[in-house]
Amino acid sequence: VSPWDVIADNGVDDMRWYLFTSSPAGQERRFSSNLVNEVLRTFTLQLWNTYSFFVLYSNLDAWKPEPGQAMEFSDLDKWLLSALNALVRDVTSAYENYDVNNATRPIQAFVDQLSNWYLRRSRRRFWRSGEDTLYTALVTVAKLIAPAMPFVSDEIYRNLVCSINPDAVESVHMADWPAVDESLIDEQLNREMDLVATLASLGHSARNKANLKVRQPLAECAFSVGSAENLAIID
Repeated sequence: VSPWDVIADNGVDDMRWYLFTSSPAGQERRFSSNLVNEVLRTFTLQLWNTYSFFVLYSNLDAWKPEPGQAMEFSDLDKWLLSALNALVRDVTSAYENYDVNNATRPIQAFVDQLSNWYLRRSRRRFWRSGEDTLYTALVTVAKLIAPAMPFVSDEIYRNLVCSINPDAVESVHMADWPAVDESLIDEQLNREMDLVATLASLGHSARNKANLKVRQPLAECAFSVGSAENLAIID
């Protein structure tokens, strides 16, 4: 496979991300333009669309970050900040131990939660605390993906940070690595939100199995919850 053809079709960042996340370093792996394109579709575009959503509505709202301002965060915002700091902790540890898979794969999972869970449940009540939380998450993710995706990360960072703060360093690759705020990590909240997301996923699966549309109201929906690892749908 010609790497130049793969780069022309998908971009160098997506090729790098695929190589970092597909299998442990040193092992054989499948490689094709289609496999790299899957990264573009399932990760890069998801991150970019979340970033674009934020930019669009921030511009409409003439919003700018105000560091140090006291905010009242919803439980959803608190969860995102908790999950974000847990991500920084885990990715930092993985890099320090030369574990490239665990330094990249968790970011992909977080971006999926950011887009498909947090953002979809925040649109109606988004502004104002939601803006600050999503901004923090996007800037932090840009820094975390910088070693693996140098160009996309710099584009996001320069627009979100440099365009607002004239004193900011001019590139994400010159910025400080994110620091963990342990006080924001709530492991119980993380587990509870994971459980709620799992229940929602099970509910969608049950609807699909019964050929019920997502917007169709249900008379009743019940779950049996023994633990986060042991779930069963009753109705």
